[in-house]
Amino acid sequence: MLAILIALAAAAGQPLPGQWAQFSRSPPSILLRGVSATVDIATGTRNNDGKFPYKLRLTTRIAGRQTEVKWTDSARCPAVRAVIASMVDIKPPSPAPYGVRGKSDIIVTDETEYTITAPSSDDMGTLTINSVEGSGLSAWVELWLRQLDPCWRPSAS
Repeated sequence: MLAILIALAAAAGQPLPGQWAQFSRSPPSILLRGVSATVDIATGTRNNDGKFPYKLRLTTRIAGRQTEVKWTDSARCPAVRAVIASMVDIKPPSPAPYGVRGKSDIIVTDETEYTITAPSSDDMGTLTINSVEGSGLSAWVELWLRQLDPCWRPSAS
């Protein structure tokens, strides 16, 4: 049993087979005991019913050290398909170059950071959005971390 847990923990830093997206919440870097959560999303081969099976891995870290890896999938948790579908509703922020009239000149460095990386609507493109508390992305990440909370299990099977 311990060998399995060690193998799962070691695998947490590696991409999943078929991984195509990731979202996360990270505490401000000034917090030594902050808790971060990263959800990796992978897809298997399309089923006979035309649906892709999704596998998700949650890695939780305290103060930068890995503390827990949990799993869920679309067969076990109906919320998984809703998470995937809702990605298209995330409104990305627009660029705000410094020194441009009407844009912020404030650099924020001590807020919780939120990130999503997923395929973009451009052919073969990838989109990464980084944002902070109070953004549309932060609301999306917090909502889905709560919605998925009852779905997580300690093993991938």
